[in-house]
Amino acid sequence: MLHNLRIQKYRLFEDFEISSLAKVNLIVGTNNSGKSSLLEAIHLLTSDDVRSSLIHLLHERGEYIPRIINRYKTDTRGGYQVSHIFNGHSLEYGQAIIISSKNDQKISLKISLHEEDTTQLSLFDEDGSEIGELEHRLVFEHSKFTSPKKKESSLLLDVDGLIPDHRMYTRNTPIPSEISKLITTNHLGYDELAVLWDGITLTEKEDKIVDALQILEPKVKRLSFTSRQTSNSGVLLKLDDKDEPIPLGSMGDGMRRILAIIASLVNVGSGTLLVDEIDTGLYYATLKDMWRLIFQTASKQDVQVFATTHSWDCVKAFQEALVEFENPDFGRLIRIERIDEQIGEVPYSVDELSIAVEQDIEVR
Repeated sequence: MLHNLRIQKYRLFEDFEISSLAKVNLIVGTNNSGKSSLLEAIHLLTSDDVRSSLIHLLHERGEYIPRIINRYKTDTRGGYQVSHIFNGHSLEYGQAIIISSKNDQKISLKISLHEEDTTQLSLFDEDGSEIGELEHRLVFEHSKFTSPKKKESSLLLDVDGLIPDHRMYTRNTPIPSEISKLITTNHLGYDELAVLWDGITLTEKEDKIVDALQILEPKVKRLSFTSRQTSNSGVLLKLDDKDEPIPLGSMGDGMRRILAIIASLVNVGSGTLLVDEIDTGLYYATLKDMWRLIFQTASKQDVQVFATTHSWDCVKAFQEALVEFENPDFGRLIRIERIDEQIGEVPYSVDELSIAVEQDIEVR
C-alpha cells in the first residue's frame, strides 16, 4: 500500500506531493487539474510491466501517430508519442520522470530518455573507419516493495521520437491481469471483461459481481459469457423474472461500468485499482451502495483504490458510506488544486468531509 506519493516531471506535475493516502482515495478537482494524470502515474508506479502499461495509457489517450507513406496511403503501423508524458511536452536527453513513495521501504520509478552510440566496425569499409549510429531509448528503472533491487528495461524510439507500433497492444488484445488495474472512462471491451471473468468464474468472487449488479438491477441472479465477442452482446444476465437471458448491452452503461469496477477489484489481489470518473453511467441514488461494496471488498481483498469524480453526489455518497464503515479512516478525499503552474493537494479527513457535506461546502 502507498502511504504517500511524489510525482516529478510527469505531464502536468512539475513536483507534486500527497502527504498521506488511505486505503480508498477519492480525488476531486477542476478540469485540467491533473486527476487523470495522477491515476496514470500511480498505475505506472504500481504496475508489474511498466512498458506495456505505458503503451496502454498512450493508446487510451489517443497519443498515436500513423506513419504517412504518401498522400494516398497511410501505414497503419505508426507509433506512440512519448513527448507528452514529460512535463513541458518535449523530448530532451537526460530529463527524467520520477514517481515514488516512501513507506517502510521505498518504491520508485524513473523514466528517462537516453541517447546511445552503437558505433560498429564496418566490414565493408576498406580504410577500417567506424560507422556511427545513435539509438534513442526510453529507459525504466523500477524498484518495488517486493524487490528493492532496481529492475531496468527500455523501449526503443524511432527517428521521430515515437515508440514504434509492433502490435504490442491493440484494442482487441486483452491486457494481462496484474496487480495494478486502471479503468479509464472508455468501456472495457469484451476481451478484457472475459479475461477478468476467467479469474472469477466458479469462485466466491461471483457473489460479489452479482451483489454489484444488483445495486442497479435487483433481479440479477447470474452472469455468463458466450462466444459472441461484441461490445453489446456476449455477456448475458439471468433475471429472476425472465425465462431467457438478457444481453448486458441492453441494460444500460451503468451495468457495464459497475461490472468492470467490481470485476477488476476482486482480481487485482493485494494490489491497486484506479478508476477515472468512477460515477460514469451510474444513477446518483446507487452511488452510496456502490461505495459500501467498494469499502467492503477493498478491505477483504486488501486492495488500495484511487478514483476520480466531478460529481457532488458521488462525493456525498462517499462520505455517507465512509461514516457508516467500521473504520472511517479507511477512506480519504483529496482535492487537487492548480494555481498558475503549481499543483497542490488539499486533503480532507472524514470529520472535515462530513462538515463540508453537512454545510454544503464546495470541495470539488
